[in-house]
Formats: sequence, structure tokens, C-alpha cells
Amino acid sequence: MKISFILPFKSLTGGIKVIFEYANQLQKGGHDVVLVYPFLPYLRAKKRLSPRGIYQLITDMIRNMKNGKSVTWFQLEARLVRVPWVSNTFLENSDIVIASAWQTAYSVYRLKPNKGKKVYFIQDYEIWGNVSKEKVDSTWKMPLTKIVTSGWLKDKAENEFGAVAFGPLLYGVNFNQFYCKDKIFNKNKRIGMLYHTMEFKGIPDGISAFEMARQEHPNIQLVMFGMKRGPDIPEYVEFYENPQQDKIREIYSSCDIWVSPSRTEGFGMPPMEAMACKCAVVATNVGGIPHYAIKDRTALVSKPRDIEAMSKNIIKLLNNTDELKRLSISGYNHIRQFTWEKSAKKLEEILYQIAQCSNTI
Repeated sequence: MKISFILPFKSLTGGIKVIFEYANQLQKGGHDVVLVYPFLPYLRAKKRLSPRGIYQLITDMIRNMKNGKSVTWFQLEARLVRVPWVSNTFLENSDIVIASAWQTAYSVYRLKPNKGKKVYFIQDYEIWGNVSKEKVDSTWKMPLTKIVTSGWLKDKAENEFGAVAFGPLLYGVNFNQFYCKDKIFNKNKRIGMLYHTMEFKGIPDGISAFEMARQEHPNIQLVMFGMKRGPDIPEYVEFYENPQQDKIREIYSSCDIWVSPSRTEGFGMPPMEAMACKCAVVATNVGGIPHYAIKDRTALVSKPRDIEAMSKNIIKLLNNTDELKRLSISGYNHIRQFTWEKSAKKLEEILYQIAQCSNTI
């Protein structure tokens, strides 16, 4: 099968990384996979029309030009193609063409039938920042075949938008990248957390929960990584700015507990990667996390924004090293079943069903 993924941009994000993982697996399975992204960035939000937004648009175009047509942070086996913009003129004919984000759904919807059966791969309800809710909602209503990655997205598609959706297509973990051969549990426990500027990631909640736990255990250390250290990060935090993938594995492996304080989430990959590195996970029960974070068995979970409950879960593990070790090993053993090979096989089966369907738009 010829499969085209349409990307909104070429940069390091969790959603793009997921597409790359699927592309590699499908390519390995004998399919012809191409990933297409535009030189002219999409107008993602209203602020793009402001002077600051226009400046950012030009900056993105310059970055696109400098970065070229390759990926340095991921070993991509499928073809990566840059086009001026996504249109019938610049796209190859395919059996399947897949919109990978809400912006690209508009482009895919306008394509001619010979560009492939039109699919909308939904990893989240993407109403972040200044993005127009109306524009996102309209993509969910388009007559594109939907594939969703978690149960809550399937419920939303079917119950709120009346759309039939394949899935949930659960993520995998790259165990060649994320592993810990010899786990060491530190005397002064290290608590890890991803840093992100988006409000829905709940970083202030996580920091507050850590500080509540530190009142009982003053020697614990907070370890974080992210694209750039923000002004809201306390001075005491051990922070790693834009680390390489190998370094991220080292960070996970060095931590005893990994905290995921998200208020909402599309799926939630970092807790999976932390489990693969034998961290005991404390997480909120949002997004796709309930698919693998089984309460008290593979992780300690709480409701989003419940800082006190999150802190109590951290303290529970700090007070009981045996329980921390048990949860670490239990989480690790459970997450081993979530492979990209298995997930890509399910995606392949879905795509075959779509390819055989006679409906075209």
C-alpha cells in the first residue's frame, strides 16, 4: 500500500514522534510510506495575523529552509518530503492519505480522490492556546475516516460529533530507546517530571505536590527536562534543557518516581517511557493514561488538579521503599506489552479496511 502522512510541521513534538514510529513500522512491513510537510507553515491561530504572528511565520519559514529535508533527532526509515504547501499539485497519488493534525485535515479534505482514501488520525482534541475551537470542531465533523488513539477520544468522536471512529489505537514504547538495565534506587529519592509551558500539562500542580512532599522528606530532588527552562521553575530544580533522546533515557533511569500531573491529555507518552526505565509512576487519570496506569497495580493515580492526592501518592512511595520497588517492577512488566510493532499491526489492519471501502470524497 502507498500511504501518505500529512504533517503540519517538522519539529520535535510527541505527536510527530508517534507518526514517525508508525511510518517506520509500516515501511518495515513492506508499505511505501511518505511523510509530507509544507514549507509554508499553517496559520495555526488568530495571533498569526498580528505583527508578532507574521514575524513568527517568517521565522518558521527560515527555520524550514535551514533545517532542510532530513530529521536529526529520529532515525526515520520512511521518506520525508517537503512541499511548498499541501495540495493536489505537489502530492503523489496514494492508496491512503492521512491528516495527522487538525490543520492538515482541511488540506486532506480538499484533495482529489486519486490522492488516496482520506483519513484523520486524531491524537488529541487540539484546542490549545489561541487555537479556534470552532475550526477544530469543524474538522471532527468532516467526512474523513477517523482513527483515534484513546478511549476518551473515541467517546468524544462518536457521542459529541456523531462520527464513527476506529480505535482506540494505543501507543507503543520504543524499548531500544527507553530501558534501564540496572535500576538503582537512590537514598535521597529523585522525583522526575516533564516541563511544558501549556497549562493543560499541570506543571504548577506537579511542583506544588512535590513541595508538599518535601515538607516531610526534605532531601528529595526534583528533576525536570523540557525545551527551555521557564521562569516558573524553582531554582532548586535539576533541569535539562532540550536533551538528546539518549539523555532523556538517562534522566528517566536516574529517577525513582515519575510524576505526570496533566489536567488533560491526548494520550500521555512520558509515563510509559518512565515505566520502561523502571520508574514508579504517579499520574493523573486523564487521556490515554488509564489504558496502562492501573490504579495501585502499575501506578498510583489521582484526579487532575487534586494536588493533595498527588502529593499523598508521592509520600506513600517515599515512606515505603518496598512499595516503591514493587510498583516500579510491576509497571515495567506491564508496559512491556505496549510495543510499536503490535500497535502498527493494528493500524495496518485498520488501513486495509479503509482502503477496501468504496466510499470516496
